[in-house]
Amino acid sequence: MSSFLYHLESAKSLFEPFFIPTIQTILKGFSPSRVSDAAIYSLQAGGKRIRPAIAINSYYANDNYPKPTNDTHLNNLLYLSAAIESIHTYSLIHDDLPSMDNDDMRRGMLTCHKKFDVPTAILAGDALNSLGFYLIRFLDSGDADLLKDCLNYLHEGAGIPGMITGQMEDLEEEGKSEISEYRKSMSGEERLLSIHGKKTGALIIASFLLGNRLRSDFREREVKIKEYAKEIGILFQITDDILDVEGSAESLGKTPGKDANSGKLTYPSLYGMETAKKMRDDSKDKAYSYAIKLESETNQFFKGLPNYIAERKN
Repeated sequence: MSSFLYHLESAKSLFEPFFIPTIQTILKGFSPSRVSDAAIYSLQAGGKRIRPAIAINSYYANDNYPKPTNDTHLNNLLYLSAAIESIHTYSLIHDDLPSMDNDDMRRGMLTCHKKFDVPTAILAGDALNSLGFYLIRFLDSGDADLLKDCLNYLHEGAGIPGMITGQMEDLEEEGKSEISEYRKSMSGEERLLSIHGKKTGALIIASFLLGNRLRSDFREREVKIKEYAKEIGILFQITDDILDVEGSAESLGKTPGKDANSGKLTYPSLYGMETAKKMRDDSKDKAYSYAIKLESETNQFFKGLPNYIAERKN
């Protein structure tokens, strides 16, 4: 196993035993209902858990992973990672809705609105969105600034500054909502970077920053972390756009070709496939150069992540 895969799997081995049982207990504790069943269904669909792995590795950096314990720092990290994954899953539920991307499959399973129904899926997404912020209450810290910063990072990633506006801009490009005069004045490249910097990149950046925020040296690392995280978000989206054209339903776990069919603004549609692939490779190299500034040779997660993203099949 490569050093990168070791760090990826180590992070998942910390996260997975905590995540579903904890969220099930919380959701069922509020009110066992069709909405909580739908939310849990979507969480259990799995996925790569990249965002929690990012947060965990952003915290541990060059240190060894602990064994699961009642350690305060570990518990805080797991709750933050759970918050990120809950919000990410909410975004997928809503993204698949008929009024959004209108997809029947996600992660190789029926989408939430197909398994249940559209109103239930909307409410399940809403539940996971608010749950992400609710989970911050479980952080064990007497540091008010830590709590404020974590809430701010989540908001910048998932709220109006990030994912929400990115989704709105994406819908405008598809003609599902009226495009603003300001966006009409922007070039295609500017609009593309704006959409994906917010819709995809913002929550990835938040994942890096949330893990890093628990470190004692978070201030010294933050600028370099953000620089790297922004490029990872770009790389992630370029790769996604290419896979939508070249991937299969079996490998993707969802319907391929939907971007072109819906008229989305993507890297292949704007630049052509050959140039899009070159941009992906350039972004991978750029992200790697940023990773070198962040890590020593004892930890390869940041160095291996760009290649993992660029070569993924789903």
